[in-house]
Amino acid sequence: MRSDYGLYGVAIICFIIAAVFMANVVSGYTLQEASGVTVIIVFLLIGIISAAVGYSARPKEMMPAQPIPAPVPSPPAQETPTLMPAPPPPAEEMPPPTQPAPAEEVRAEPAPPPPEPTEPSPPAVTPAEPEQPVTVAEEEKPKPARRRRKKPST
Repeated sequence: MRSDYGLYGVAIICFIIAAVFMANVVSGYTLQEASGVTVIIVFLLIGIISAAVGYSARPKEMMPAQPIPAPVPSPPAQETPTLMPAPPPPAEEMPPPTQPAPAEEVRAEPAPPPPEPTEPSPPAVTPAEPEQPVTVAEEEKPKPARRRRKKPST
């Protein structure tokens, strides 16, 4: 258990005891006597002191040493791909058209659509190697030289 919780508990108990004495719950106790006021003041002071010590004994938030920001890799210079016209598909040699005989029915077969030209794929971009984080060495402050005291001459 943390020590500040215990000290807060002691402070609460002291404040409750002081409140009981102030409310005249204790038989035979009067505030008109000098010792009556002294008891209340003592318990209030002990409560305040233990609350203050408990507050100072609480664990502090750990502030991380200045975090070193991760290096952000700069995007590589993108090359603008130059679009080159696709080479025309190789022409197949077609036999010369034959004249159909007049008695035959002419059937028109649909010609297959020409293949669509494919665009060249953009060049593959390889990720750049991550740079090693730059560590900045802190300057060490020189330690002050210790001076010896001179012995008093007797």
